[in-house]
Amino acid sequence: MLSRELKAGITVLLAGVIVYFGISYLKNSSLFDKGITVYSVYDRVDGLMGSQPVTINGYAIGRIESIDFHPDLSGRLIVAMRIDTDYPVPASSLALIKSSDLLGAKEISIQIGKGTELIQDGDTLGSAIEESIGDAINKEVLPVKVKTEKLLASLDTAVQIMTGFLQGGVEQDFRSSFSNVNKSLVHLNEITTELASYMTENRASLGRATQNFEKLSKSLADNRDELERVFANVANISDSLGRANVGQTMLALERTSRNLDVVTGRLANGEGTLGKLSAQDSLYTQIDKTVQSLDRLLLDLRYHPERYVRLSVFGRRPSRVEEE
Repeated sequence: MLSRELKAGITVLLAGVIVYFGISYLKNSSLFDKGITVYSVYDRVDGLMGSQPVTINGYAIGRIESIDFHPDLSGRLIVAMRIDTDYPVPASSLALIKSSDLLGAKEISIQIGKGTELIQDGDTLGSAIEESIGDAINKEVLPVKVKTEKLLASLDTAVQIMTGFLQGGVEQDFRSSFSNVNKSLVHLNEITTELASYMTENRASLGRATQNFEKLSKSLADNRDELERVFANVANISDSLGRANVGQTMLALERTSRNLDVVTGRLANGEGTLGKLSAQDSLYTQIDKTVQSLDRLLLDLRYHPERYVRLSVFGRRPSRVEEE
């Protein structure tokens, strides 16, 4: 028979064992399971806590055992993960901290890597932290916020400039300018109305002008072949002129003109025989005197031939008439 003390001791011992194993079960202790423990190092854990799940594509394959500071005193955190699955996980896989629901609860999702080497007990996986919804919103909103602040500052500066610019009589000038613009718009409206009235009153004339234009277009279209022949002839004439070497002809004509100009210049300056004849009247005077002398000689020969030929066949000397 057991004493009461012994029974009480055994009862307390069994209760302690039951409590221990219960707590170990609640903490997902690896006392009796056959899983492995792997680690990952993070700069921050963003609210990750122990006993939260470790998943692959949303399926739980283990739980977080512990989170401790790195012994190198750098402030980084070491997360121990208990993996109890037979699924082959490559050693190049990545342990990603991500949100498991909209309330912000965290979990570690294993991003399967490549390679044939599988993780072993005590291995350290690469780490990463998924961008939260708040971070994504802040990333998108921050540039807009910065631009909005710059825009507000620019608007404030513009308002200050306008306020200073409109002081004094400038405001009245602006009012006058807007009034003139309003009057111009009124006048433009009147012109538009008058133009519409003119179009209405002369609709028949405009219609006839349009018809005449259509006839002209039709006539041009009907005589297109003739016009093409005319244009072809003009093109042929242009080609003929181009082949006629008009340029050389003009150059020859220019040279002839220069030579003629030189000749006339020499004539005007009295150079050469023709120049002397045109510039001096001595030859003319001598020729005139010679003609007069010859005329007197002929007259004397007529009336006094005996002076030159002493023959009687000429008869007696005729008398001179009054004209001679």
